Amino acid sequence: MISKPVLAATLLTLAALGFALHTGWLLTRLWILALPVFAAAFAVVLALFCLAVWRAARDPRRWPVVATVVLALAGLGGGVFLHADAEARAWTRFWVERPAFTAAATTPVSGEYYGAELPGPLCFVSANCKVAVIGTSGGQPVRFVPDWIGIPDDAIGYGHFTGTPEAGPYDGFGMDLCPRMELADGWWWLGPCR
Repeated sequence: MISKPVLAATLLTLAALGFALHTGWLLTRLWILALPVFAAAFAVVLALFCLAVWRAARDPRRWPVVATVVLALAGLGGGVFLHADAEARAWTRFWVERPAFTAAATTPVSGEYYGAELPGPLCFVSANCKVAVIGTSGGQPVRFVPDWIGIPDDAIGYGHFTGTPEAGPYDGFGMDLCPRMELADGWWWLGPCR
């Protein structure tokens, strides 16, 4: 039978990593309130992990304490790492949510600057629930799904290319973006040009 503190630590680890994978979306939505929300979320997660370790330590068996501590380190350390390293977060998020990105690659686009609305179930893929065309590569449109959108402009995110992408730059809503990391199926992470 699984220990309740281990189960709680497992769920908390998944929640912390999920939160960290979507920091771009949260920054876009919360803007100036993002920093206090991130700090409060970290404090709550830390307190809940401490509670889970304390509860696990009351169990006469040793494995619940070890498992809970390992999960706490994975949840806190992994969350901080993913929050701090945009490319690691982009790579991890793409592979976790790959089916949604595949669906976004076939979503019709419009001529609007910020793009066309994604269907409701795909909104979590994009910071603004839209897919835009930010230029062409090899004569084909480059689809862009923003991971973060600045206020009032600039964005970084995922670009879908047909074939090998040209070096760029592409218009990330005011920021010059270049392909920085190949993901799969024509998807690339687009970051500021170096």
